[in-house]
Amino acid sequence: MKWFLYCTDHASFPISLPPRPLPHLLPSQSSSASISPQLTKLHQLAMQQSPFPMGPNNTGFQGGMDASAQTSSHEMTIPNDLIGCIIGRQGSKINEIRQMSGAQIKIANPVDGSADRQVTITGSAASISLAEYLINARSDTTSVRSNTRSVIPRERD
Repeated sequence: MKWFLYCTDHASFPISLPPRPLPHLLPSQSSSASISPQLTKLHQLAMQQSPFPMGPNNTGFQGGMDASAQTSSHEMTIPNDLIGCIIGRQGSKINEIRQMSGAQIKIANPVDGSADRQVTITGSAASISLAEYLINARSDTTSVRSNTRSVIPRERD
Protein backbone atom coordinates (compact mmCIF):
# COMPACT_ATOMS: atom_id res chain seq x y z
CA MET A 1 0.00 0.00 0.00
CA LYS A 2 1.37 3.42 -0.94
CA TRP A 3 0.39 6.63 0.85
CA PHE A 4 0.49 10.07 -0.72
CA LEU A 5 0.67 13.44 1.00
CA TYR A 6 -0.30 16.57 -0.86
CA CYS A 7 0.59 20.13 0.01
CA THR A 8 -1.46 22.64 -1.94
CA ASP A 9 0.36 25.79 -0.91
CA HIS A 10 2.90 25.18 -3.71
CA ALA A 11 2.84 23.07 -6.85
CA SER A 12 0.70 19.99 -6.28
CA PHE A 13 2.62 16.78 -6.69
CA PRO A 14 2.46 13.64 -4.58
CA ILE A 15 5.19 12.82 -2.11
CA SER A 16 5.34 9.14 -1.29
CA LEU A 17 5.62 9.04 2.51
CA PRO A 18 3.84 6.86 5.06
CA PRO A 19 1.71 9.11 7.32
CA ARG A 20 2.80 7.86 10.71
CA PRO A 21 4.03 9.69 13.79
CA LEU A 22 7.72 10.41 14.13
CA PRO A 23 9.18 8.31 16.97
CA HIS A 24 10.79 11.34 18.64
CA LEU A 25 7.39 13.12 18.73
CA LEU A 26 5.59 10.28 20.50
CA PRO A 27 5.40 10.39 24.28
CA SER A 28 8.03 8.32 26.03
CA GLN A 29 8.98 7.94 29.65
CA SER A 30 11.97 10.27 29.29
CA SER A 31 10.25 12.97 27.23
CA SER A 32 6.72 12.89 28.65
CA ALA A 33 7.46 15.80 30.98
CA SER A 34 8.27 18.08 28.04
CA ILE A 35 5.06 17.31 26.10
CA SER A 36 1.91 19.20 27.05
CA PRO A 37 -0.38 17.06 29.24
CA GLN A 38 -3.39 17.71 26.98
CA LEU A 39 -1.55 16.46 23.88
CA THR A 40 -0.28 13.38 25.72
CA LYS A 41 -3.80 12.59 26.99
CA LEU A 42 -5.28 13.12 23.50
CA HIS A 43 -2.66 10.85 21.96
CA GLN A 44 -3.43 8.13 24.53
CA LEU A 45 -7.17 8.41 23.84
CA ALA A 46 -6.58 8.27 20.08
CA MET A 47 -4.51 5.10 20.43
CA GLN A 48 -7.21 3.50 22.62
CA GLN A 49 -9.80 4.12 19.89
CA SER A 50 -7.69 2.28 17.32
CA PRO A 51 -9.09 -1.19 16.53
CA PHE A 52 -5.55 -2.61 16.57
CA PRO A 53 -2.79 -2.17 19.16
CA MET A 54 -0.24 0.41 18.09
CA GLY A 55 3.44 -0.18 18.61
CA PRO A 56 6.75 1.01 17.20
CA ASN A 57 6.74 -1.65 14.45
CA ASN A 58 2.97 -1.83 13.92
CA THR A 59 1.12 0.63 11.71
CA GLY A 60 -2.24 -0.39 13.16
CA PHE A 61 -3.31 -2.55 10.20
CA GLN A 62 -2.92 -6.31 10.12
CA GLY A 63 -2.66 -8.57 7.11
CA GLY A 64 -5.89 -9.25 5.27
CA MET A 65 -7.67 -6.10 6.47
CA ASP A 66 -8.66 -3.49 3.91
CA ALA A 67 -7.14 -0.24 5.18
CA SER A 68 -9.55 1.86 3.10
CA ALA A 69 -12.50 0.47 5.09
CA GLN A 70 -11.01 2.07 8.21
CA THR A 71 -10.71 5.60 6.78
CA SER A 72 -13.13 8.49 6.66
CA SER A 73 -12.95 12.21 5.87
CA HIS A 74 -13.71 15.37 7.78
CA GLU A 75 -13.90 18.91 6.40
CA MET A 76 -13.24 22.14 8.25
CA THR A 77 -12.67 25.76 7.29
CA ILE A 78 -9.76 27.95 8.32
CA PRO A 79 -9.76 31.76 7.89
CA ASN A 80 -7.40 32.94 5.15
CA ASP A 81 -5.51 35.14 7.60
CA LEU A 82 -4.59 32.07 9.72
CA ILE A 83 -3.86 29.53 6.97
CA GLY A 84 -0.22 30.58 6.63
CA CYS A 85 0.36 29.82 10.31
CA ILE A 86 -1.21 26.38 9.86
CA ILE A 87 0.91 25.62 6.78
CA GLY A 88 4.13 27.12 8.16
CA ARG A 89 7.27 28.06 6.30
CA GLN A 90 7.63 25.71 3.31
CA GLY A 91 4.87 23.50 4.73
CA SER A 92 6.78 22.70 7.93
CA LYS A 93 3.83 23.05 10.36
CA ILE A 94 1.24 21.17 8.29
CA ASN A 95 3.77 18.39 7.65
CA GLU A 96 4.42 18.19 11.40
CA ILE A 97 0.67 17.88 12.02
CA ARG A 98 0.46 15.17 9.33
CA GLN A 99 3.31 13.22 10.92
CA MET A 100 2.00 13.54 14.48
CA SER A 101 -1.58 12.62 13.62
CA GLY A 102 -1.01 10.10 10.83
CA ALA A 103 -3.83 11.77 8.84
CA GLN A 104 -3.80 12.97 5.25
CA ILE A 105 -4.53 16.71 5.18
CA LYS A 106 -5.41 18.62 2.02
CA ILE A 107 -5.76 22.40 1.97
CA ALA A 108 -7.80 23.75 -0.94
CA ASN A 109 -6.55 26.62 -3.06
CA PRO A 110 -8.00 30.04 -2.22
CA VAL A 111 -11.40 30.87 -3.73
CA ASP A 112 -12.03 34.44 -4.93
CA GLY A 113 -14.38 36.27 -2.58
CA SER A 114 -14.10 33.69 0.20
CA ALA A 115 -12.56 34.55 3.57
CA ASP A 116 -11.88 30.88 4.37
CA ARG A 117 -9.94 27.91 3.04
CA GLN A 118 -11.40 24.40 2.96
CA VAL A 119 -9.32 21.75 4.77
CA THR A 120 -10.04 18.04 4.23
CA ILE A 121 -8.66 15.55 6.77
CA THR A 122 -8.68 11.86 5.83
CA GLY A 123 -7.72 8.90 8.01
CA SER A 124 -8.89 6.84 10.94
CA ALA A 125 -11.26 8.42 13.45
CA ALA A 126 -8.39 8.76 15.91
CA SER A 127 -6.01 10.39 13.41
CA ILE A 128 -8.72 12.80 12.22
CA SER A 129 -9.48 13.83 15.81
CA LEU A 130 -5.81 14.38 16.58
CA ALA A 131 -5.21 16.35 13.36
CA GLU A 132 -8.25 18.55 14.01
CA TYR A 133 -7.09 19.16 17.58
CA LEU A 134 -3.57 20.11 16.44
CA ILE A 135 -4.90 22.45 13.72
CA ASN A 136 -7.29 24.12 16.17
CA ALA A 137 -4.56 24.43 18.80
CA ARG A 138 -2.25 26.03 16.24
CA SER A 139 -4.90 28.49 15.03
CA ASP A 140 -6.00 29.31 18.61
CA THR A 141 -2.46 30.16 19.75
CA THR A 142 -1.87 32.18 16.58
CA SER A 143 -5.07 34.20 16.91
CA VAL A 144 -4.38 34.85 20.59
CA ARG A 145 -0.89 36.09 19.74
CA SER A 146 -2.14 38.31 16.92
CA ASN A 147 -4.86 39.86 19.10
CA THR A 148 -2.57 40.86 21.98
CA ARG A 149 -0.77 44.18 22.07
CA SER A 150 1.93 45.35 24.41
CA VAL A 151 1.00 48.54 26.22
CA ILE A 152 3.81 50.36 27.96
CA PRO A 153 2.56 52.89 30.50
CA ARG A 154 4.03 56.36 30.15
CA GLU A 155 5.58 58.01 33.13
CA ARG A 156 4.02 61.26 34.23
CA ASP A 157 6.22 64.33 34.35
